[in-house]
Amino acid sequence: MQHVLECGPGAHMDETNLNPLRESGRKSPLQWASRIFGPPPGLKEINLVCWGLFVAFLAIPLCVLLWLQLRTGSASLLKLHPDFIYFYGIGRLVNQYSIDRLYDFGLQLSIFNGLFQLKEGSYGPSPYPPFVAEFFSPFARIPFEFAYLIWAGISIALFLIGITCVVKDAFPGEQQRLKVSLIYCFSLAFYPFIISTVVNGQLSAVAFAAIAFAIYLERRSILFSSGLALSALSYKPTLLLLIIPMLLITRRFRALLGFAVGVVCLMVVSTIIAGTQFWTRYIDFLRQFKQAAGLGQGSSLQLWKYVDFHSLSNSLQMGKTPTGLLILGALTFVIALPLAILLWKSASESQPAQDLAWAATLTWTLLLNVYVPIYDSVLFAIAAILTLCALADLGWHAALRSIVSLAILSFALSWISVGFAKDHQVQLFTLALSVWRNS
Repeated sequence: MQHVLECGPGAHMDETNLNPLRESGRKSPLQWASRIFGPPPGLKEINLVCWGLFVAFLAIPLCVLLWLQLRTGSASLLKLHPDFIYFYGIGRLVNQYSIDRLYDFGLQLSIFNGLFQLKEGSYGPSPYPPFVAEFFSPFARIPFEFAYLIWAGISIALFLIGITCVVKDAFPGEQQRLKVSLIYCFSLAFYPFIISTVVNGQLSAVAFAAIAFAIYLERRSILFSSGLALSALSYKPTLLLLIIPMLLITRRFRALLGFAVGVVCLMVVSTIIAGTQFWTRYIDFLRQFKQAAGLGQGSSLQLWKYVDFHSLSNSLQMGKTPTGLLILGALTFVIALPLAILLWKSASESQPAQDLAWAATLTWTLLLNVYVPIYDSVLFAIAAILTLCALADLGWHAALRSIVSLAILSFALSWISVGFAKDHQVQLFTLALSVWRNS
């Protein structure tokens, strides 16, 4: 089967397509372009340009901006990184008050506003489980600016570790190392990571590293530990909406067992920290959060920052209308059924099929969901890398070139999608993910 795939359509497309031109003596468009602009740049030149642009237009400006804000005081820094206020705030809450009051929204709001008073809008509830608050408790014992810098460094480290886990052993050779270098460059410059995650101080790098490490362990047949790694995503259950069914459908039962053990351990730790009564308060608090997340009859969210179909429906004012629910239900069924069949068949296939199954699951997790902010779409980087790995392994060179072009387009759209959605109520990145998954 592998031999058939390698010799399939597109494997020798370039040579075949150029033969008629050579025989007729006509010059191809590429030959004309080479005569005018010179030979096309190689991977080394492309790397130099891409990394140069990254340093000049992202790394240096962000470092200078951060340095200026550190000099002007923490108030300026707080204004730039409002999302980190939530984590620093709940860490301060458990330091100054009893853990029993973690889900007192009035107290949460008081602490958030005490850190920084928003001039537009208001803070929403922080629904994270107790172990997240305890994790950020040490951060809240130091000044905000230093806590933020430490967390930004941890986020970058987790992201780099995650990319390394995904590309490990996938691209051997000198030329392949240059391609891996470009993967690192584009991933680091991805808007959902560098701006929505690092600059805003979000937790998405944790999910990114956990999934990437789980895939790394799965490739080495360490399935129980792979499931343990996935249990880290229990800090945000919506990210598990399709991953858990995928583990079940593909018969990854040892991974499911590892996931269950990990979740139970986190629940036990949370119970030890907060006591048995906190579960009732936590469930009540989640009911309050349901309205803010747009699961009720309305939503207080800034929907232009979200990429899932549910948020798109709400932003187009279809929301909970019968028509909107019918369209969402039909769309979910049309996508979920073929996806389930694909996942079932992939269980007995080769490694490329496993990679594509993960890529499909992660992409549809971002779309077939109820609450996916732009920063969580950082998971798309894993899906893109896995797809590129699979196509390279299969030798589908024509498809690989198309996917590379589409990945670059999706990267570019991520930088303008939030502003466009704010003005026009349509998330371009949602459309890009849809096209990517159906390509």
